[in-house]
Amino acid sequence: MTSNVFTRLLGLFVLLLAIQALAIGFVFQRFVLRSNEGTLEMLGREALWSGLIALAIAIPLAAFVAGRISARLRRVVSFAHRIASGDLSARIDSTGPAVRPIAGIDELSSMEAALNESAVRLGKDFAELESGRAELAVMLDSMQEAVVAITAAGFVRWSNAVMQGILGSQLAPGRPLVHSVRDPELLACVRGALERRELCVGRASLLAPGRVFEVNAAPLPAGGALIVLHDVTSIEAAQKSRREFVANVSHELRTPLTSIQGYVETLIEDPNPSPETTLEFLGVILKNASRMNRLTEDLLALASVESPDYKLSLQPLRANVLFQDAIDSIGGIVVDSGVKLQSAGAPDALVMADPDAMHQVFGNLMENALKYAQSGKRIRAGARLLASEVEFTIQDFGPGIASEHLERIFERFYRVDKARSRESGGTGLGLAIVKHIVLAHGGRIWAESELGNGASFHFTLPLAPAPQTVPQPAQQPASAATF
Repeated sequence: MTSNVFTRLLGLFVLLLAIQALAIGFVFQRFVLRSNEGTLEMLGREALWSGLIALAIAIPLAAFVAGRISARLRRVVSFAHRIASGDLSARIDSTGPAVRPIAGIDELSSMEAALNESAVRLGKDFAELESGRAELAVMLDSMQEAVVAITAAGFVRWSNAVMQGILGSQLAPGRPLVHSVRDPELLACVRGALERRELCVGRASLLAPGRVFEVNAAPLPAGGALIVLHDVTSIEAAQKSRREFVANVSHELRTPLTSIQGYVETLIEDPNPSPETTLEFLGVILKNASRMNRLTEDLLALASVESPDYKLSLQPLRANVLFQDAIDSIGGIVVDSGVKLQSAGAPDALVMADPDAMHQVFGNLMENALKYAQSGKRIRAGARLLASEVEFTIQDFGPGIASEHLERIFERFYRVDKARSRESGGTGLGLAIVKHIVLAHGGRIWAESELGNGASFHFTLPLAPAPQTVPQPAQQPASAATF
């Protein structure tokens, strides 16, 4: 383009000179016709040489000016190409001697300055845009929710790290969302946002195994939609646990209440019940009332240990003393049951424990062992020292627990043998209470069993930190002088 400009400018200068020469020749011819021949010949030669000299000076001058203009235009064209390719640092150099303004074409300098200023503003705007985009990407990636934006045609525009973690590499920009997502409720929300241009709320349970998401799909002003997925798996689990807890408590209370109500109604309807019948019915009523009382106490204890405000009075205690106190406190119950209690002893090590809470732990585990030790007629209890903790064990020699129950044995109201547990008066909360108390101590708890060989329950307590010895100051030698 710049070579064409150069050629045109040079041609324009030549044309102007030719026109000027023709005009001068025409005037000169009119003048010469009225003069004598000698004067005509002399003037002709002078005019010819004047024209040639003028042409020799004008052509190089025209070429020089056209070259300067062409060079500046080439710089402008090069600048435009660099800006178009994304190089926003490109500038037109207008400070050197080769680009000093030329009279009559100073508009090029103004144009170059304007283009440089535009490039500076464009660079600043682009930098701010990139900074905002980077901040937005960081914000979206730091969100706990999964976010994905799609075009009006249903193609993925972008997604944050959480969404990519859920769906993996199959969620790629430019790919249809339906090729990556198979959940019908989520796709229905997306269609509603794209077609009806309204906020759609749904629930997706097939997006990832074992996880439930609340879906919010909102239309975007420029077309397309923004989908936000909030993981409500823990909320769903908590609600399910609450429903099961309420159902279990209602069931546990309804059974003794129904029994009490039936026996009371029978006593009221019989005007003259026999003393034996009355005592028998009152015994049943007392038994069921005691069961309800135990359930209420266990519910209060469980609510206490599960509360965030639950505090332990931890203090260094000797493991053997703690263990022996627990054995002595339940010794009478064991003797009355006809079960033999074997003690394997405990190490003389300091553990951090709350004595009242640990009394409840040992009591619940012993009561649980007594329920299933009737066939074996013995219970073994003991403790051993580990690297940073003491492990306590209570073992019965009853029928044992199947392996599929071991993972859930510490859940609230979970029973291996529901009929036998209710017959023995258990509430189904004892092991759950024990678990929370042990975990609050910073320990671990688990169960081991084989069918026909009994079950053993293990829990640990962390060792107490070693007491820091305070260095004694060195004794000063006694002074010979006394006062």
